[in-house]
Amino acid sequence: MTPTLKYLFVYGVILGGLLRMTVRTSEVRQRANHFPGSPLLDDRSLKQKVIGSDDGPVKVYIKVHESSPPILCATTQLRNMELMDPNFSWKGPRGKQLSNRADVKISLTGTLTIENFHKELSGVYECTIYFYSPSTKSLQSLNLKYFLYAYRDPNYTYEFQAQYHSADCHNAYNSLYLKRLNTALNQLTTDLAYTISIHKARCHTLKVPFAGIQYELFLTFKLHLDMEELDSICEKNLKECDHNFRLEKVRHRVETFFAKQAETYHQIFGLLPFVYYIDGTLQVIRVDRCKPGFGKDHKKHPMCPECCVVCSPGTYGTGYHVSCLPCSEALRYGESECDMD
Repeated sequence: MTPTLKYLFVYGVILGGLLRMTVRTSEVRQRANHFPGSPLLDDRSLKQKVIGSDDGPVKVYIKVHESSPPILCATTQLRNMELMDPNFSWKGPRGKQLSNRADVKISLTGTLTIENFHKELSGVYECTIYFYSPSTKSLQSLNLKYFLYAYRDPNYTYEFQAQYHSADCHNAYNSLYLKRLNTALNQLTTDLAYTISIHKARCHTLKVPFAGIQYELFLTFKLHLDMEELDSICEKNLKECDHNFRLEKVRHRVETFFAKQAETYHQIFGLLPFVYYIDGTLQVIRVDRCKPGFGKDHKKHPMCPECCVVCSPGTYGTGYHVSCLPCSEALRYGESECDMD
C-alpha cells in the first residue's frame, strides 16, 4: 500500500469513528455561574430592604417579571428615630402618583413594593416623608429618590476555537477534512435546535524550535439557533426548551467530541493522518447578548455588572450588541430602536 493510501485509510477510520460517536447519558445541566465570569447579582441580595440616602438617589435593580425588594421611605438615621404622625407620599416616573396602582403596595410605614416589574416601570421614584419631631413638635419633611432599573440575565451563547495540525497549508485534503468535521459536529447538536458552522479557518506556518517548520489550522466555530426545530422541541418538552439547559448540553458534547479525538490519536502508533486535532487547544468562549432594550454597563451599574440592564433615555439596545448604544431621540427606558419616526 502506498504512503498516500495509508494516510487516506487512517484519515477515513478516524473521521468515520467521529461521525459515529454518540454522547453518553452523563450529561448534566450546568449552573450558569459555573462558567468563569458569568455570576450575576445574587438574588438574595436583591430581596434585602432598600434604604434611602441623604447623599443622592439609590439605584435598585429588579429582575423582569419579579417583585421589587421592599423600598423604605427612610434613611438609616430616620429608621432609628421615633417619629410623630409620619405621612408618606410616593411618586413614580414622570411624577405619577403610585397609590392607585394595583401592582403597587405601600405599607403604613411607607415601604414600597412593586409586583411583576417590567422595563416600562423603570425610572426615578420619589418618596416624601412628613413628620413631627417629638422634641421640637415642629413639622419636618424629607425627600428621597430611587432609580429603579429592570434587568435580565444575559442571553448567552458559546464560540469554540481549536487548532489542527496539517501536512501543509495548500493540502487538498484540508477542505475535505473541514467539511467532514463540520458534518460530524452538527450531528451532535441537531436534536438541540443548534447548528455549528466553521466561522474562520486560517492556516499558518510555524517555526517550532527543534522541530522545524509546521503547519497549523486555526478554526473558530459558531452556534446558530434553528427556530423551527426549537418550536418542535418546546411543543414536546418544556424542560428541553430551556435555553441554558440546551446550550450547556451543546458545550458538553463539543468538549467530549474533541477529547475523543485526542484520545483516538494517542492510540495511533506511527502514521498520523494529514490533518489532526492538537490536544489541549480547544477554547470555549462565552459570548453574552442582551435582549432588545437592554445592555450591560459595568461602569454605570457596578452593582449589577453582569446583568442586562434596561437602557436609559438617550440610549437604546438592538439585541445584537451587549451594550446600550447612544441615541438622542430615545426618550424612554428600554428603547430598542433609534429611529423614532
